[in-house]
Amino acid sequence: MNDKLRQLLNEYNWDEGFDLPKELLTNHDCDLALAMEIFYLADGYSYLIDKSSGASLKEWKQFVEKLYFDILEGKYIKTTCSFKNPLTKVQRYKLKMQGIPDIFLEDI
Repeated sequence: MNDKLRQLLNEYNWDEGFDLPKELLTNHDCDLALAMEIFYLADGYSYLIDKSSGASLKEWKQFVEKLYFDILEGKYIKTTCSFKNPLTKVQRYKLKMQGIPDIFLEDI
């Protein structure tokens, strides 16, 4: 089932808003790898760089911020599915120096 969710996500046009990603995140088959993929596809990197940015993009900020805290609180479980973190070594280092939790810096 997770493969089907991932396929829906890969075919999704983000210009259509956050309805489908929200639906995927509330699906009982959504795991940590898929949640992290959604986080980074929604430009979670920009949120990690500056959590106060995006004030003019209220819907985006609410979506990404909620997902950020859901991930931190362990809402999504780690399964056999994997996720390759898209950050470069330099990006990871800079975020680590800012105190960003390791879960957002590592592969799953």
